[in-house]
Amino acid sequence: MKQLRRRLFTAFLLCGLFPQPVLALELTVVHSGAWPPYADEGLPQQGLAVDLVTTALQRAGYQVVVRVDSLDRILEGGKLGVYDVFATPWYSEERNRYLAFSEPYLESRIRFIKRKNKKLEFNDFDDLEGVMIGVVKDYAYDDTFNESRDLIKISERNLIQNLLKLTQNRLDLTLDDELVLQYEINQYMPNSMQELQMLPKPLAVRGVHIGVSRENPAHAQIVADFDKAIAAMQQDGSYAKIVAKHKAYIEKPAP
Repeated sequence: MKQLRRRLFTAFLLCGLFPQPVLALELTVVHSGAWPPYADEGLPQQGLAVDLVTTALQRAGYQVVVRVDSLDRILEGGKLGVYDVFATPWYSEERNRYLAFSEPYLESRIRFIKRKNKKLEFNDFDDLEGVMIGVVKDYAYDDTFNESRDLIKISERNLIQNLLKLTQNRLDLTLDDELVLQYEINQYMPNSMQELQMLPKPLAVRGVHIGVSRENPAHAQIVADFDKAIAAMQQDGSYAKIVAKHKAYIEKPAP
């Protein structure tokens, strides 16, 4: 009996000296699956942004489960705490009430694109007077642009429809994120790349962040850990390697 008690006492001491490892916190990361090349289930690691986000969180010590849902359900899930991390939101004051935002880990440059043989430039909105511009319904390009009633904006359901109308001379300009334009043209209209040209000045530059549900009691720590991991990845070169891996197919015409 004394020997048994001694063994139990020794076991308790060892437990105190050598505590069991704490299990990593599991995070549900969600994206819309409808923003290639940033977030799409059919892309390597589900896209550039998702790859960066999951890698950074894993390096910070979290277990990551990736889900795909509609934007409306993602935002509602953030309010309720159903999803922990929205992988690709743009910042807004309204969203900031229920999502804690990281520092931007990517930049989204919204740029106009035209036919090369069309003489157009963009320095300010005066340059767009009388220009037929193809837009996608409900896309948050830029507040001033979206609210302007002086511009001729022709709405379509998606970017490809606008690009087709552009090549058919039925539009003067269309616009979208720079990498989205490159990817969509190379995937679906590779023969048109030579006749199209992006204008150098972006309409807007928006940061891409993660948004952590404020219903998660660890939201502030998750954001801080993510920002620290991204900074470390930028320093050690792993961030640049991930970007280069995705740019290899973004900038390559489909076979």
